[in-house]
Order: sequence, then structure tokens, then C-alpha cells
Amino acid sequence: MGEIHAGAPAFSARVRRLSGFVHQTLARARRVPVPYKLGEVVIGDDPFNGRNEGRVAVKNGTFVGLQTVDQIFFYDYRQLRRPD
Repeated sequence: MGEIHAGAPAFSARVRRLSGFVHQTLARARRVPVPYKLGEVVIGDDPFNGRNEGRVAVKNGTFVGLQTVDQIFFYDYRQLRRPD
């Protein structure tokens, strides 16, 4: 028969604490502060979406939704710039 050691619950508690710490750290890393505000006019330049000018409509992590006259294009925030 297998024995249950007295130290087993402490080990699992340490693993849970470490797992929670890693989860929080990764969540913080994913929430990169996008330097553009909702409603701000920017220009997006991407080889796939082309160059579009519009207003920031959506911010989701590192992606920004750029509202043009008829569509929303999603860009990585690093592909956006303010108009000259």
C-alpha cells in the first residue's frame, strides 16, 4: 500500500503559489500599455492591410482596431503612428 506523507500538502500548496505567480506575471506581460487613446486619429501601415488612416476604436492587448469610413482594420500598436 502507498503511504501518504505529511509533507505532500505543503508541496502542492507551493506548486499552486508558484503557478499563481507565473499566471499573474504572464497576464501583466500581456497587458502592454498601448500609447494610443480611444478616438485618437492614427495611421496604420502594414504589408497585409495596407496604409489606412482612421480613429482608434478598439484596444485589445497589443492589437488596435482602426475604424475607417467603412471598416475596422486591426494592427499591432507598433505599426501605428500619429499623422504628421
